[in-house]
Amino acid sequence: MNKKMSFRLITLSMALMMTASFMLCDLGLQIAPLSKFFSVFFVAIIVLQSIPAGLSLTNKVKGVLAERRLASIGEILTRNGVTDMKMRKILIADRDKAARKQLAAFFENSHYEVETTASAAYAIAKIVQKNEPIVILGDSFEEKIASVDVIALMRKCNKNLRIILVSDDSSLETLKRIREDGIFYHALKPHSQEDNEELRSAVECAIDTLHPAMS
Repeated sequence: MNKKMSFRLITLSMALMMTASFMLCDLGLQIAPLSKFFSVFFVAIIVLQSIPAGLSLTNKVKGVLAERRLASIGEILTRNGVTDMKMRKILIADRDKAARKQLAAFFENSHYEVETTASAAYAIAKIVQKNEPIVILGDSFEEKIASVDVIALMRKCNKNLRIILVSDDSSLETLKRIREDGIFYHALKPHSQEDNEELRSAVECAIDTLHPAMS
């Protein structure tokens, strides 16, 4: 849990303790002011000591739930005939952080193993290692290299690679070059759920064509 959330929890605890002290005063209990102070003080110590344990328990529960979710996904994929998880791996390479996060969340919810990067060099290194069968490629990278040049390098590294280019650049020159380099699909940047579904359909088709290539 991040520092911001921890600070909120501590602030909430302090607010509850202050409320408790005022309630003690309002109840009119026959307690000396000094006794009231120490009562609230010791309650505050107990609550603050309990917060780390509570946070630790929360993290453990999240970990167990995540493991169960992965196991459940594996069972679903096995029932559907998808036994090779390598086929479900996607690398999303784009300098646009918001676009990367949006696409990653969409495909993770569709039971894909997703890795993202803003670096063309990193993406090419992963392809050389043959760890990524499918790449969703944006049109800008940290190295300020054109996507058509990145595609050419990727194709030289792995001929079985399935590249899906996501770019609003539809000029004839660009289209000619990327077709010559043999990309699998060219889509415009998604702006709606329908656009996301189009990309998912393209990825599913890429997976279907990868079965004979990777066997």
